[in-house]
Amino acid sequence: MTRPDVRAWHAVAHSKLVNVLGDRDGPRVMAAVLGELRVDELRSAADLRHFAEALRGRGGFAEAVAGLLSLHATMYGSAE
Repeated sequence: MTRPDVRAWHAVAHSKLVNVLGDRDGPRVMAAVLGELRVDELRSAADLRHFAEALRGRGGFAEAVAGLLSLHATMYGSAE
């Protein structure tokens, strides 16, 4: 599996969720959180941070992914 570009915010979130939650639950959780946020795509580091915050409340492995995504947004989003 190839890794997405570090600033391909949506692809990074999708990739991490699928890697941790699996092919079935990863996309399902992503769609649910995007629906809660009323967005169709993550286009910036700020979007990724908001997504991570919304994901954080789900607990379990989803919360672990939220931490990874928040860190990713901080590390690679400083140029925005």
